[in-house]
Amino acid sequence: MLSALVSLFAFLFGATVGSFVNVCIYRLPRRLSLVQPPSHCPHCGMTLTVIDLVPLLSYLWLGGKCRHCKTPISPRYFLVELLTALLFMATVHRYPLGMEAVLVAASLAALVVIAFVDWEFFLVPDEAVWALAIFGIVRQVITNSWLGLGLALGGAAVASVLIWLVGILGRLIFRKEAMGFGDVKIYAAIGTHLGLTPLLIPFFVFSVVIGAVMGVVIALWHRRPITGYMPFGPSLAMAAAILFLAPPSVPEFVLRLYGVGR
Repeated sequence: MLSALVSLFAFLFGATVGSFVNVCIYRLPRRLSLVQPPSHCPHCGMTLTVIDLVPLLSYLWLGGKCRHCKTPISPRYFLVELLTALLFMATVHRYPLGMEAVLVAASLAALVVIAFVDWEFFLVPDEAVWALAIFGIVRQVITNSWLGLGLALGGAAVASVLIWLVGILGRLIFRKEAMGFGDVKIYAAIGTHLGLTPLLIPFFVFSVVIGAVMGVVIALWHRRPITGYMPFGPSLAMAAAILFLAPPSVPEFVLRLYGVGR
């Protein structure tokens, strides 16, 4: 019974945080304040009230349209709230209730911001990356005392250098930019969570595999090869979420494939 109540609270709180995540996704790439002006319809400009802002439910009972001008609302708003709610619920199932669970949940919210902004605007918001990195450093310090600070910074350095070298290699092979600097920043921020550990290997593997699958799916959807730039942020966010939430046996299996670990 207690577990069910905790899961329900995590879901509802996650949906509420997802509403703020939507604000970040809309305002950060446009360089707008997160607090002013109050939430409003971007089409008619009417200020939204409580009935318009209930996470998940408002979208459903308003039929996915603005209550004032009836302009359709992007389903992205509902999707982000639902996704954040599910990620928060998964977090309390994976971690004991405590500060680490809070930091992981907050980090997952930051990853949602990064993924959706990069997908829509080909831009990595520095504010979300810095938040992700700070959460990682605090998480390491809580887990490993002050040794964790070195592990976090070392993980960030190794992860960023690794992906930077991959970007240079890709540029030499494909004769064009293969990796943006925003991707390097994301790798560094996630590296603070993983630390100087072999977990950097499965993170790299997961991100590359997910990116390749996404590329194939997009090419099949458009029925033509991808010739332009495809944002890598969503792949990095999904790979990090897998490592944050999957049981330890998942990255351990990947490490065994590469001859690392038992």
